[in-house]
Amino acid sequence: MSKWILFVVFSLFLTIAVPDSAADFAHPNMSYNTGQGHPSCSNITLEQLSTPMCDAAMASLPVPDVTPLPADFGIIKDVKFIRFNTTEVPVYNAPNGNLIENMTAGYTYLAPINFIEGWAELSPGRWVSMANVTMGNPSAFSGVLVNTMPMPFAWILWDVEAVKSPNGFADKENGLYRRYQLVNIFATINVNGWNWYLIGPGHWTNQKNVSMVYPKAPAEFEGRWVGVDLYEQNIVAYEDDKPVMASLISSGLKEPKWETNTGTFIIQERVESGVMAGFEGAEDYYWLDLVPYAQYFDGAISLHGIYWHDSFGYPHSHGCVNLSVTDAKWLYEWMTDGTTVYVYDSGPSS
Repeated sequence: MSKWILFVVFSLFLTIAVPDSAADFAHPNMSYNTGQGHPSCSNITLEQLSTPMCDAAMASLPVPDVTPLPADFGIIKDVKFIRFNTTEVPVYNAPNGNLIENMTAGYTYLAPINFIEGWAELSPGRWVSMANVTMGNPSAFSGVLVNTMPMPFAWILWDVEAVKSPNGFADKENGLYRRYQLVNIFATINVNGWNWYLIGPGHWTNQKNVSMVYPKAPAEFEGRWVGVDLYEQNIVAYEDDKPVMASLISSGLKEPKWETNTGTFIIQERVESGVMAGFEGAEDYYWLDLVPYAQYFDGAISLHGIYWHDSFGYPHSHGCVNLSVTDAKWLYEWMTDGTTVYVYDSGPSS
């Protein structure tokens, strides 16, 4: 059962509707505790949603034991990026000067070398009007350093109201959770194939609303390595089997030509900053200046920072693993040539 079928809904709305009544759902005919959560909450079931031991765990561990990475735009800190709003862009030899060409824009972000009163100089002697552009705005989202991890934790993927029980009523007064908010997963109850997570006292949410990080590593490698989970759309950096850093990603779109490959790879080349471009003359043409902290692991596919979207937690790319600039910089400094990149899909088999 795919958790990405609602991506289009997220793109259009920042909140997800939660039923006012449990009657809006079919009556559950099968439920069980999956064992994913805090050990003190292992006895939580659909019939017993609260126990003293679980309540004590929630009181003592209200949020994940992690340290957010401070925002750090690194090599692009002082760079201004522009994106064209038109398909054909007039280029002039000077501000208010003579037309020298009409440039096909495609999906383009450029870093002009100069700005003067409503004009941007792309390269020496090539100027465009700022009336045809939008300024880039890199996301300030960043991942976390993991201190201890006694249970899974997760990011909320969109603004959502928690429900008071699996398949239950929304908490309209105190149940609002915001996009990118971090929560612990104290217990998991599966109802008719859907996981429901206990994220706080009397607060449950469906699996489609979160990206979860598990305490147990998905594979065994020695030293430093990273695991990229295409189902949860997150990345975890490990030292042996210990998670040390985690964050959200955007991998390849769920289309055959763009999907990120699964498998075990190693970092083959690292580029601190460079142009990424492709498909010139085609509908999918793109040109991206100064893409930061790229680490190539599968041919032209890399881990790299992005400044052109804030869709972390959802597939978005042409195959690369998109990271916030802060996360990409941290990983670039932590990893080296030859570091293992394990790309996998933790989702249920279709």
